[in-house]
Amino acid sequence: MKKHQVILSTVLLVLALGISTSHFAQDASTGVEKSDQQSRNHALAIGFLRTINTAEAGDFSRYGSYASWQTLLAHEPEYLNGWLSTYYTNLHFGALPKILPGVNLRLTVHADGQGYDVLVEDVGDTNGYAGLSDERGIIRECKWLQ
Repeated sequence: MKKHQVILSTVLLVLALGISTSHFAQDASTGVEKSDQQSRNHALAIGFLRTINTAEAGDFSRYGSYASWQTLLAHEPEYLNGWLSTYYTNLHFGALPKILPGVNLRLTVHADGQGYDVLVEDVGDTNGYAGLSDERGIIRECKWLQ
């Protein structure tokens, strides 16, 4: 009986600490809030990464390997250009690495075609903001260390 009380007390303590510490797990303010344009650029970068991941998944299921940017554009033009037209008017993807105004893309396909790494960089961000992803579809946000 005493053993069950100890286990129950421990579980409740862990839960209580977990709930109370989540309050302190928020991002610390740097004193300078992101501008609306910077926030928009970051959201577009993440949305673009999701679009690339989806296009790559479709290409992999059809052809058995992931594709370079040029091949992906050739295989998925409606999907990629559909994303582009949603956020930009009268604009086409440019040549690598600067595929959009203020956006650099680096898409590297593994030699065997069974994986890829993609980086979308907001070149106008003074903190070096970029989004990263790979064939797992996990998206990471990063910035320069200072």
